[in-house]
Amino acid sequence: MAIQLVLPVPISRGQLRRLQALWRRWTGHLQLARGADRELRHYYVARFTQGRAKKTTELTSLDAAHVIARLERLTGLSSAKYDAAAGTAGRHGFPERRRVPATGAAWRALWACVRELNMDRAQLDFFIRQHYASKKLRGLADIRSMADLNRVLWGLKAILRRGPGPRRVAHPGAPKAA
Repeated sequence: MAIQLVLPVPISRGQLRRLQALWRRWTGHLQLARGADRELRHYYVARFTQGRAKKTTELTSLDAAHVIARLERLTGLSSAKYDAAAGTAGRHGFPERRRVPATGAAWRALWACVRELNMDRAQLDFFIRQHYASKKLRGLADIRSMADLNRVLWGLKAILRRGPGPRRVAHPGAPKAA
């Protein structure tokens, strides 16, 4: 049995361009001299990679992705794109964006609605199965993206908006009304 060494993949051209654009966006207002700007960028590259890379060109593809993500957060770019996707994911007439993971805040909102409706896990799974089976959701375990979570959350919020009064939450074992 031979042992295979896997060499790290160096930073790609696209990643380098993205990193440089984000860097200019984040530090452009400082109007640093070219050398000072490069030194500051290399300092942050070393900090963001815990010293694995001292210069931008020494970054591996994986470390470059990490540095880019950090710069996106610092510039606010990723949050704006993510917030837009999170807010519209799953809505009728908007692109699917199924790759956007559900946020902790969205999960907390879902559980707050569930508590407000006095539902238990079985009732929630039944609600999801009854209303969202066409979207391949059969229960809570099938919620994998922000689009899936938004669908369920909007359905629960619609029930809450109907106002006070007797709320009938169907249960799989409940007898049917005549």
